[in-house]
Amino acid sequence: MKNYQFISKNSTAVKFIIAILISAVLYWMSNFLLPILLAIGLAFALYPISNAFARITLGKTGMHPSRVMAILLAFIAFIIFVVIVIVFIILPLFAQINELMTRLPDLSSKLQTSSLDFLDKGQTAYPMLPSSISSLINDTINGVMNFISGMVKNLLASTLQIVANLFGLIVVPFLAFYFLKDWRDLTNMLVNVFTENSRPKVRQVLNHIGSALSAYVSGLWKLSLLAGFCVTIVLFICGIRYSLVFGFIAMLAETIPVVGPIISAVPAIFIAYTYSPSNTLPLLLFYVLYYTLDGQVFTPVIMGRKIDLHPVIIILALLISAKLFGIIGMLFAVPVAAVYRVLYKELWHDGSEFQVDQVEPPAAEKENTH
Repeated sequence: MKNYQFISKNSTAVKFIIAILISAVLYWMSNFLLPILLAIGLAFALYPISNAFARITLGKTGMHPSRVMAILLAFIAFIIFVVIVIVFIILPLFAQINELMTRLPDLSSKLQTSSLDFLDKGQTAYPMLPSSISSLINDTINGVMNFISGMVKNLLASTLQIVANLFGLIVVPFLAFYFLKDWRDLTNMLVNVFTENSRPKVRQVLNHIGSALSAYVSGLWKLSLLAGFCVTIVLFICGIRYSLVFGFIAMLAETIPVVGPIISAVPAIFIAYTYSPSNTLPLLLFYVLYYTLDGQVFTPVIMGRKIDLHPVIIILALLISAKLFGIIGMLFAVPVAAVYRVLYKELWHDGSEFQVDQVEPPAAEKENTH
């Protein structure tokens, strides 16, 4: 007679323990997993491009490029895109970042001077204003300037850290190539690790995770490029210096939900006020309008709602990831939280039970059962 050991999916303790164990493993293996996660992200980003190449008809033969050839063409297109970005965006960007970091102290002093002049006029017209407001504004300006300086330094440090990890950069494209080429085989290998009865559910979970991550990655790079392009063009038209820097910040901030618009808008508005006070209000209105459209129109249309995470969950994931892994962790916070959500929804949400292990009775018990 066989006995079965069951674990209830409704057990809060079990859910908590499993989540803690998964999180601990991810944290322990974070350095090892980073190239794999980057490769998966690159594979998802190149997947639509390789599919587009695979559908091309070769002349009058009616033949199509092979899967490997389509993937190689996608990588060639990606390399060309990266070279163009480095030559026309990254190199001028670093020049602007260097100039901005050098001039930040002067910009801070100029901003404080103009603010104090404005306050003097305001206190003359409105004597009821408290005298302490000038120190409050100075503290605010210093805080914002320190925020801008720290943010730019952190972006540079994170970028240089990734570049320094040359091994990871070399491994990423090779892993991405095989993920694109053999994704189905790799998925089957993972599914076959489980028992035959569990395989349909495992395959369903993996399909849902892949669908959510594919929608997120393919939508995110479109939204990031759109944000970077729009911010750069608008700041350039308004005559704001360092438009490439703030366009790049907007592009990266797009990967950070909820707080991303603040990270993107605040530094640009303060710098705009320093160089061109008359353009500050139009620039503020542009950021409000753009990020309203981004949240209500662009994101639902481009990315869909397959991630569907509550803002509180997103903020908590961002805070935890930033504390553990810094800026790089914030980039992966949402997709990792989405994976957790799929696992919760597929494995526990319906409240049923699933078989974990089959326990054979000891030999003495077997003899007693006859």
